[in-house]
Amino acid sequence: MPDAQTAAPAASLPEALTPAERIRVLQDRCLTLETQLSNVDSSQSDLRTEMRHEIASLRSEIEALAKSMESSNRQINSKLDRLFGARAVVTAAITLLTSILGSGVVHLAVSIGK
Repeated sequence: MPDAQTAAPAASLPEALTPAERIRVLQDRCLTLETQLSNVDSSQSDLRTEMRHEIASLRSEIEALAKSMESSNRQINSKLDRLFGARAVVTAAITLLTSILGSGVVHLAVSIGK
């Protein structure tokens, strides 16, 4: 029979865990259940069915968390791309402005020096 930690629903995981940590905890639970399932006698069909159902539930939650992480990563990457693009534009504008001002100062210095 599964122990209390293994049988606890995935919703009882602490919210402080990152999605990657939650996936790891769920994978550990799933592996523990699969190991216990292999040791359950075939005469205990109700327990085997319940364990299979719990394993399927854990696997679907793992997939949902993985998709959520992938979506979040895509959003972050697109924001970083926009940020780096904006940074490049600002850098180019500063370089152009500095170049123009530098040329103006040199021209002014040469004009005053004559």
